[in-house]
Amino acid sequence: MLPTDRLKHGLGARAHRILARVGARIFWCDNCNVPLLTRFCGLCKHEGRPVKVTPPADARPALGVDYVHLWELIRSELGSIPYPRRRIVLLNKIPYPDVAEEVVVDGYVVGHRYYDVMEKRWRFKPIYVGVSALIKEGMGYYAIVDLPTLVRNYEIHRDKIIEANLPSRRERRFIALATRSGVEGVGVLTERGWIRVLKSWKAKRYQWNGSNPTWLDAVKANESRLSLLEQEAVDFLRGVASKTGFKPIVSFSGGKDSLVAYRLAEKAFGKVPILFNDTGLELPETVEYVKSFAKRVGAELILADAGKAFWSSLNVMGPPARDYRWCCKVCKLVPTARAIKERLGGEVLSIVGQRRYESAARALSPRVYRNKWIPMTLVAAPIQDWSALDVWLFIFKEKLTVNNLYFKGFDRLGCWLCPAIELGEIDRLKKVKPELWRSWEKVLNEYAKACGYGDDWVKLGLWRWVNPPGDIIRLAGGETRAERVRPIAVKTKEGGFTVEIRKPNASTDLTTLIGLLSTIGKVEYSSSGFALGKALIEVRQGHDRLVVEIEGEADVWKIASSVARALLCLNCGSCVLWCPTGAVKLEEGRLKVDASKCTRCGVCHNVCPLSEYLVRPLLNSKQLQEA
Repeated sequence: MLPTDRLKHGLGARAHRILARVGARIFWCDNCNVPLLTRFCGLCKHEGRPVKVTPPADARPALGVDYVHLWELIRSELGSIPYPRRRIVLLNKIPYPDVAEEVVVDGYVVGHRYYDVMEKRWRFKPIYVGVSALIKEGMGYYAIVDLPTLVRNYEIHRDKIIEANLPSRRERRFIALATRSGVEGVGVLTERGWIRVLKSWKAKRYQWNGSNPTWLDAVKANESRLSLLEQEAVDFLRGVASKTGFKPIVSFSGGKDSLVAYRLAEKAFGKVPILFNDTGLELPETVEYVKSFAKRVGAELILADAGKAFWSSLNVMGPPARDYRWCCKVCKLVPTARAIKERLGGEVLSIVGQRRYESAARALSPRVYRNKWIPMTLVAAPIQDWSALDVWLFIFKEKLTVNNLYFKGFDRLGCWLCPAIELGEIDRLKKVKPELWRSWEKVLNEYAKACGYGDDWVKLGLWRWVNPPGDIIRLAGGETRAERVRPIAVKTKEGGFTVEIRKPNASTDLTTLIGLLSTIGKVEYSSSGFALGKALIEVRQGHDRLVVEIEGEADVWKIASSVARALLCLNCGSCVLWCPTGAVKLEEGRLKVDASKCTRCGVCHNVCPLSEYLVRPLLNSKQLQEA
């Protein structure tokens, strides 16, 4: 499947509508040959031309390895480089099952760079002005045909070709197409030697610019806009801090957005502490960058260290997924909350580098909000309305030192095995850190074998979803939904229900279980076990599982949550952090509840990753309803 203009593809209709509505606008100065954040150029005062790119138009500069790779790819795909090699090139992400970007040169979209999932390699597809240049110069693979128009999926026979330079039938190359009536398009050669039309449009007018400016020229052309963005963000931060009186800190990831957030906070307040969450899955370059950055700017560095929390939790939770993202809670949010509580105390204003163009969820997020997983913290996003181009031009303007990984082909930093990663990004990661990826791939292969999943589960990256979207299912050739193997089962029965913990050698810790059940109601012992209100509870230990039988009226959610927390505890400490009375403690890997302090508010159940990601889905499942 190839990148097309079907914008909903790969995003979902609702997400596409949201991102299209909030999309940024990019203009181009045809005098100075630079991108503009507003309509008029700050260098020559000339009115810019709108650049027609796919929403949300979160375009970024092609830098370092990305820049070199792009021109090498164009040469290898087209046989030559028919476009002027500029120092200013934009890459704009577009919907596709994997990584795909529009390539913008001189303010024109010349093609799509994308990662072909099935062929496992990068491709370049010329489009719009990129096709026009091939036709005009007679370069690369092209065909001028004797047809009034070009219709998608129509196969052009040899007798309709007036002039052409075609690849061999064994080469899967793109062919620039043109009619004498002014219609252009792109196609591929079929096995029969015909040309199948992939896409067509009315020929675009273009003119290459003679100048080749630098990114510093682009900064000067946009200096007024950058100053306005800066002043608005600084005023925003000062306003929120003044209203709340909370101590500001910067949540610093080591990426470009949090770098800009820190610089703005520094302009607003002076030296501000930075909090870095080391999930245990950060690339070594990022960890080193954060430490050196804090030292360079003289900022206090607060470390939220997750240690080996991911790997120990993996045994219980199984591999994370985009729709099963337990890892963010265990490795990121809970350690962050703990560090804030232990090092700062009281309410804090957490300044983050969140931007609305990154996802539909962030587009809908308010600029100031509370995170349900981090107590005593108000989050503020000063660059919520900034595009990636705004961010990069501000970095160039301020001469900020960025993480060197950006120049090694990484666009997204963070956990290197994050399920949000694309196969194209994995391809780059394998080249830079092959030993890391091999270690994770080994885990995935062992899990897939134990669960009876097919080879595609790892090869096509299906592990990144519990329920893959339709485009991924089609690529995989059919049904690929594979529920994670959960160590807990909840089944209804007449007059009650059962909770099973499938965990080899699980020991019955009645003290922990009774303590957690006491957060629901008063627990009393009975002849067959114990009672919770009107419900009788019996615990049975088997060789490979533990079964808790409940007879009578009871809260299924809270009891199942208590059982999971008693026997599968991840030791993340979220419940301890959130308990308003200090009734919950974590001692030697076991949860302890002081019943005399517990108000039975239920907060400890709501903030537990086990309850959220293992128990709640079961209670909403068809399996439970029909059992």
